[in-house]
Amino acid sequence: MIKDFINRYKLQFLLIVSVVGPGLISAFADNDAGGVATYSVAASKFGYSIFTTLIPITLVLVIAQELGARLAIVTGKGLGDLIRERYGILVSLVVFGLLFFVNFGVILQDLSGLKSAFHLFGLPEVIFLPLAIIFLFFIITKSSYSRIERFFLFLIIFYLTYLFSAFLAKPDWSLAFRSLFTPGRPLSFDYLFTSVAVLGTTVTLWGQFFINSYIKDKKIMIENLKYEQIEIYLGSFLTNIFSLFIMVAVAATIFQNKIRIEGAAEAALALRPFAGQLASLFFGLGLLIAGLLGCAIVPLATAYAYSEIFGFEGSLDTDFKRSKLFYNFFLIQIIIGLFIVLLPEISLFKITLYADFLNGLMLPVIFYFLYQFANDEQLMGNYKNSKWQNVSLIAAAVIISLAALAGGIGNLLHL
Repeated sequence: MIKDFINRYKLQFLLIVSVVGPGLISAFADNDAGGVATYSVAASKFGYSIFTTLIPITLVLVIAQELGARLAIVTGKGLGDLIRERYGILVSLVVFGLLFFVNFGVILQDLSGLKSAFHLFGLPEVIFLPLAIIFLFFIITKSSYSRIERFFLFLIIFYLTYLFSAFLAKPDWSLAFRSLFTPGRPLSFDYLFTSVAVLGTTVTLWGQFFINSYIKDKKIMIENLKYEQIEIYLGSFLTNIFSLFIMVAVAATIFQNKIRIEGAAEAALALRPFAGQLASLFFGLGLLIAGLLGCAIVPLATAYAYSEIFGFEGSLDTDFKRSKLFYNFFLIQIIIGLFIVLLPEISLFKITLYADFLNGLMLPVIFYFLYQFANDEQLMGNYKNSKWQNVSLIAAAVIISLAALAGGIGNLLHL
């Protein structure tokens, strides 16, 4: 009897391990270099009070990621496939145009993050930034899906550097915990604008396409759906724990000393006098890893959507010849971004809140498509949305829209 009990739970553990990847990678990639910059700027402006956004954002991330995963596993199709089949090529082109525009802004942020990280460590970015891109392209095109996934999971381990930075900053942990539930200051237009930007860097437009296509590429079977859902919940929770650590490090030092920053590299430097050289080093290393992860995954999300909407072969488990358009589109995005970022005196981190606000603003558009597909009984069968899932998705879209409207108008009035 004990042996049967052990074997049953051993089997369940192995099934969970077999699906591990998409949920964790998609969630942690939201904390890319642009995300680190947004969290840093937000915490430098509002300190501990911005922490109140994290619990609602985690819930929205869970709702969106779980729905994307369920769609992919039940239908065996990516979000781009579903939009093209249901709404036709014209709507697909409009959606792809929005996705490409927003994603390219994120790619520029990630490249800028890598550039800043190399500069932070005294490495010439003109040499090391192209080398990093060549390395990523080699990994993506020459490795199998499983090897690429292991590479992404390996990078995620380095997010522990933010935990170390947070503890070295010696924050007020009691205040940090209380601030998760009460902001401790009146709401303002700027606070709403910044909150939508924090949302937009955590629950991303590209993330909804990536989680869907990446799971389709992994070919997870429908009987393993519940195990993938567990991984989605775990990934959403863990990624925002590390978002909290980033904010804690900044709030306890930079905000408390009223220092103005415009990016993550500036945050790493500003940490040094208050938290020490080691905290600054950990924060900078985290930025480097976040930039690498973002520069791989965000263009992949666009390449997946490009392949699905235009009907091309696009899979990390096919070679370069069979998925030439998929891999080339991945490369073209990074090369164009690289030329822009390497221009002298270019620092796109200065617009980081605006870029991520735009990402947050676009989310209700994608939520509309997710809602339509998730409630299609012919498409989803017994796996269609429940009433509470619909209520949660609609409530999230309405709240995001109202916050974006108030924050955007308020920000324009104060320009």
